Amino acid sequence: MNLVTHTLAQILMDFVQRAKTVMNPEEDPVLGPLLTQVRLRRGGWPQTKEEWEEALARLLAEIVVEGWDRYGAPGVAQLGEHRVVASFNGPGGLYTVEASSKREAYMEARREWVYRLLTQG
Repeated sequence: MNLVTHTLAQILMDFVQRAKTVMNPEEDPVLGPLLTQVRLRRGGWPQTKEEWEEALARLLAEIVVEGWDRYGAPGVAQLGEHRVVASFNGPGGLYTVEASSKREAYMEARREWVYRLLTQG
């Protein structure tokens, strides 16, 4: 797993273990909603760090899949020899980026698309 899911998994696992002694971890105003999503989508609490990592990665993947179904993927158009535009209409509205290659334009549009799904979607 990558550094983000690895670190978040450790934080969540530690939090749940400590919180269970005094409260339901899902009642925490900050982490509670995330913990509920993990538990519901997984069908129970992850027990090991590896299970937490997998649960978080699958939750993020599900957000992207749901966004793909709802908004579709960014599109790319070649407007000239060295002018390419990529765009999407998704969370936060219309987004357009211009680049010198299809790969560069599409990569930047996908990056912004995923960012918006994770922060606004």
